[in-house]
Amino acid sequence: MDWRVLLSCVSLWAGLALAEVGTFDLCRSSFYRQTEPLGFDRTSDDSAQICQKYRGTHFFATLYDKSNRIPLWSAYKLDHGRTKGPPRPNDWFVEPQLWDPNQSREMTSEDGSTLNELRSSQAINEDYQYSSYDRGHLNPFSFQSGVGRIATMTLTNAVPMDPCFNRIRWYKLEKNLKEQLTMNCIGKKGTPYLVTGAVPSGSEKIPIQDEEEEEEEEEEEGEDPQKYNRVSVPSHIWTAVCCNHVDDERKFSFAFLAENKEESRLQMLQVDELISKLSGLYPNSPSINIFKDDCNSKSKRGQEILSKIRSVLYHSFQVLLSDQYSQLLPPGKRSRLDKETSQLMQSKNLDQNKMQLTNIGLVMTFPSLADWSSYFEKTYDQDNLACVLEPSAGANPGGVAKGSGNRDRFCIPQQPRSDVSATGWSCVGQVCGHHEGTPYSWCYTSDTKWGYCCLDKCTVNKQSNQYECSQLSGYPMKCSPLYSMVTISGEACRVDHPCGLYGESYFWCYMDYGKGWDYCCSPRHYCGEHGYDYQWCYTADPQRSWQKCTLHAPTQKGGAQCLPPKFQDISDLRY
Repeated sequence: MDWRVLLSCVSLWAGLALAEVGTFDLCRSSFYRQTEPLGFDRTSDDSAQICQKYRGTHFFATLYDKSNRIPLWSAYKLDHGRTKGPPRPNDWFVEPQLWDPNQSREMTSEDGSTLNELRSSQAINEDYQYSSYDRGHLNPFSFQSGVGRIATMTLTNAVPMDPCFNRIRWYKLEKNLKEQLTMNCIGKKGTPYLVTGAVPSGSEKIPIQDEEEEEEEEEEEGEDPQKYNRVSVPSHIWTAVCCNHVDDERKFSFAFLAENKEESRLQMLQVDELISKLSGLYPNSPSINIFKDDCNSKSKRGQEILSKIRSVLYHSFQVLLSDQYSQLLPPGKRSRLDKETSQLMQSKNLDQNKMQLTNIGLVMTFPSLADWSSYFEKTYDQDNLACVLEPSAGANPGGVAKGSGNRDRFCIPQQPRSDVSATGWSCVGQVCGHHEGTPYSWCYTSDTKWGYCCLDKCTVNKQSNQYECSQLSGYPMKCSPLYSMVTISGEACRVDHPCGLYGESYFWCYMDYGKGWDYCCSPRHYCGEHGYDYQWCYTADPQRSWQKCTLHAPTQKGGAQCLPPKFQDISDLRY
C-alpha cells in the first residue's frame, strides 16, 4: 500500500516544534552579519523575540507583535535542499510562552483548556475560520526543505492575507524569487538572507462578529470579550533580500513592497527605498534598519536580478497593455505588441509605479442554458476549450456593462485545467507529476490531502456513462471537467472552487470561505423544465440523482472572492 494512503490515520507529528522566546541569541545565524532588523519594536510588553526551533534545530527568527497578534517580521535563509519532508499539518502550531514565560518551551498544537490564555497574546486557528483570509506565511513553506518546512507552520509566522493576493500575486513573486536566488546567489556560492514583514492595520481585524452573533451573545453571560476583532489584518507585506558573498562585488540586495489586497501593485525597490517607505507605514518607527550595512543595495548586480524577476513576472501574469482589442489583432501586430511590452518590463530604469497595465479577456453570451450546454460539449470535445459558465451579473472581463440589464448567460473560454487532481482539488505547491518516482501522477491538494491526477483528458466513458480519465496503465477513474461556476440555486461558486466532484458522487462547489456549499448541475445537463412544470437538472453522472434549480440571473456575492487574470495558468491558485 502506498504510504500516502495512510496519511489520514497515521500521526506524523510525534516530534514537537520547539521555540525559544525572549531572545535572538540562539538564532543569529538567520540574520545577515548576525544582526537583527532594528526599529520595529513597540514596547517590551507588546513584542516578543522568537527563535523558531524544531526537533532541536533553530530554523528562523520572528519578531512577534502580541497586541496585534501577528508577526512584524520573520528572518530566514533560503534552503535550496530537495527534501520535502512530511506534508503540512491540518492546524497550525501556537506558542504557549507568549502568554506565560513559565509554560513549556515547546511550540505545540492548541489545547482547548488554554484557548482563553492563548488568545490574550497570539492568534489561534479559530481566528481564521470564516474570516475570508488566508493564513499567509512570512517565511514561506516552499523556501525550506525537510522538517524545516514544518517549522514554518506556526501562527507566529502567519498573518491574515487576502486570498487572491496570497495565492496569485505573492505566490508568483515567491516562486520566481526562489528561482532567481537559487541560480544567481546560491549558484554563485552566495548565501541568501531574507526578511519578510507585515504592517499592522490600525482598524481592520479578524474575526469579525456579525450582528446575529452579537445579539445571541448579549443573551449569554460570561462570553469571552477577546473572541472577536483581535488579529490585525496587515495593510502591506514586504520582503528584503540580501545575497551575501565573500566578494563584495558579487553581493547584492533589493526589496519588494505590496498592499495586502486583491488588486495589489508590486513595488520593486532598493533596500534603502523600502526603509524610507516603512518608516512612514509603521507608527513611531523613524529609525528602521533591516540589514546592518544595506548589503550593497546600490550594486549593479542587484538591479540586473530585479530586471530578470520583473520580466519573469510579466510573462507569468500574461498581463497586456490596455487595448481591449489587442487579442483580435493580426498575428504580426500581436507579436510586435508582445515584444515591445516585454522590452518595457525588462527595463532597469522604468518606473513601475507609474505604469498601468490591465487584463484582457473574452466572453461568449448565450440566450439559453440549452445553447450553452451544446456549445460546451462541442468546444470541449473538438477545441479542447472549456466554455465555463459564469454568473451573468458577475461576468465583466471584456467590458460588458453590469448595469445593462443583459440577462444572457456568459461563459469564459479556458483551457481545461491540468494542475488539479482528478476529482477537482487544486494542487498545492506543485503541479501534477510522477513525484518521488511513483508510476502514477499525483499532487498534494488544497483539501490538505493528496490525490491522483489524470494522465489523459477527462472525457465521458460511453460504457460507464460518466466522466473518466486514465490513472495508470489505462486504469479508469472518475474525474471532473472544468465547466461551471454556478450552483443549482443560481449562486456563484467560490472563484477558486468551480463545480466538480471533489471526491463525492455528485457535482458541487463551495460558495464562500465559510464552507457554505451547494449542488451543481451535471456537466452533461442544464437547469430547465425538461418536460415538467418546474426547473430541475441532474447533479450526478450517470444521470440518476437530480435537484430542483433556478434560472434566475444570479448576483455575485461580496467578500473575499477574486477573479484571476483571464488566460492565466490556473496553477497560480494555491492554499
